[in-house]
Amino acid sequence: MMTIPACEKPSAMPRHNYGRRHDISYRVGLVLQVLGAGLLAVLFPLESPFYSAGIMLFETGVLLSGIYVPIERSWVRKIVLGSVVLGFVLQIIGFNATAQHAGTIIIAGIGFVCAAAAGMMSKEAYGLGYREGGLLMMFAFPVLVLINLMNKESFQFNTIGFAILFLLLLFTTGKKLRQPLIFSCSTTIYGTLEKKL
Repeated sequence: MMTIPACEKPSAMPRHNYGRRHDISYRVGLVLQVLGAGLLAVLFPLESPFYSAGIMLFETGVLLSGIYVPIERSWVRKIVLGSVVLGFVLQIIGFNATAQHAGTIIIAGIGFVCAAAAGMMSKEAYGLGYREGGLLMMFAFPVLVLINLMNKESFQFNTIGFAILFLLLLFTTGKKLRQPLIFSCSTTIYGTLEKKL
C-alpha cells in the first residue's frame, strides 16, 4: 500500500496547488546554496580569485528556492523575490561604480540576497523546527553581512564565518532532503489541507 507523504503544517503551505515539481525545484535551490557556500568556504581561505563563483552559485540557489518556496501568503514570496532581485541590481551597479563605493554597494547587494535566504531559513526553522535554520536567520547571515558592511571584517573572521555558514546550510538542507516529497497539497476554501497523488 502506497503512503501519501504528509503535507507540512498549513502555515507553511501556499494557498495554491504545490506539487512535487515545485518541491523538487525548491530543494534543488537549497542544494545549490550549499554547494555555493561550500565552494566559498574552501576557496576563500586559499585566497583563490574564483571564490566569487561560490557566491554566484549560492545566489542562483537562493533565486530558485525563492521562486518555489512553500509559503502560504503570496506577498511573503514577493518580498523574498524582491529582495533577491534588488540584491542582483545592487551588485550590477556596484560593478560599475567607482572604486571608492563599489565594495560597499556589492556587499549590500549580497546582503539583500542573504536576507532572502534568511527568510527561507526562518520558514524551515518555524515550520519544521530546524534549529540550524534559526541560527542562519538570526545570527550567521546578519552578522556576516553587517560586519562586512561596516568594514570590520578580517580574513580570519570571514574564513570562520563562511565555514559556519556552509555547515549550517548543509545540516538544514540535509534534514530537508530527508523529508518525503510532497506530491500535491492545496488549501480548500475552509483553509484545510487536501492531499492528492
